[in-house]
Amino acid sequence: MTNQRIKTIKKYNRNEKVRLFLSFLIFSFSLLFVITEKSYSARIKDIANVEGQRANFLVGFGIVVGLRGTGDIISPNLTVQTIINFLQKMGIRPDPTALKSFGIVAPRTLRPRDSALCMVTAELPPYAKPGMRTDVKVSAMGDARSLRGGELILTPLFGPDGKIWATAQGQIITGGREISRSPSTLEGGFPTSGRIPKGAIIERELTHSLNEKKFIRIFLDTPDFSTAKSVADAINSFSGVDLAYVQDAGTVFVAIPLEFTGRVAEFISIIENVEVNPDAPGRVVINERTGTIVIGREVGISEVAVSHGDIVVKIGKEPSPLPPEFSTATSKFEKRQVNILGPATTVDELVRELNKVGASPQDIIAILQAIKSAGALHAHISAQ
Repeated sequence: MTNQRIKTIKKYNRNEKVRLFLSFLIFSFSLLFVITEKSYSARIKDIANVEGQRANFLVGFGIVVGLRGTGDIISPNLTVQTIINFLQKMGIRPDPTALKSFGIVAPRTLRPRDSALCMVTAELPPYAKPGMRTDVKVSAMGDARSLRGGELILTPLFGPDGKIWATAQGQIITGGREISRSPSTLEGGFPTSGRIPKGAIIERELTHSLNEKKFIRIFLDTPDFSTAKSVADAINSFSGVDLAYVQDAGTVFVAIPLEFTGRVAEFISIIENVEVNPDAPGRVVINERTGTIVIGREVGISEVAVSHGDIVVKIGKEPSPLPPEFSTATSKFEKRQVNILGPATTVDELVRELNKVGASPQDIIAILQAIKSAGALHAHISAQ
């Protein structure tokens, strides 16, 4: 064999090794792309919140004026009394003799049918400062038919501590239509409730010592040990130091680095954008009243056979070992067969097959519950 031929063979072998190596790299990157494509990541701020970032509920009692005869009519006494109290605060003293004939003179002069007593609610956002605004919800308390076109008069909003935290006032926006008192002309919608965008002004400030903290706690929206461990690992990997550890399924403890002492808010703004891969147990949510089925993730089903009415479901790697009479018709109606053979059967696939044979939502729910009772559905089932 000549030297030229030997060189040619070596060159061919070398090229073949390079080609195989490149093929392996392409396959590896393709596999990595598929795996990455199927792993869903989320920022920490999307699945959790930091301790202290919470809202507070506010409530008040006010009166809406400017209605076109759709206010409180049947029992206007409390409405009139509220109007009189408001007028007295403004320095206007109604005639005491007129108040004695409360049911005749006062409604005629004050027109309570153009007013309505309302419950006013709002949320005090976290880190709210005096002068900031927040949305307000207004709901009728009496027999008012509609709040459309009404305006809420200055109303103090109280917190759980009994202190005034905000004041509300403004034009009400309703989404429903006016409702007639006649049942024959009853219309849909909820015109007895509405909202005032940015209708409340914050008057007090909640004291926060965020930048003085030595540690923070992150609360997961959906407690899960695996997700909590992923959050702690992601923070430690990002910072390069073991700052975080799992306290429980819904809490991750994070120590503040020395370089961020006095700058805790800046540190939070950094770690809340760290991406993690959240995990959650398989869950199937069913609502028998509406026939709604929600599948949280790919929920697996083991080998099982279910007979429900005229529907027979067989799931397994091989044909069902059940006797032939199990799948034959036991009545004059022909049974609808659903056969799914495969090692990775999911609830989603089963529901699709059941829909193909015309199964009702109630039938599907009953079959899923039966499979769960048999221990073949590997997920939590919750009913609404």
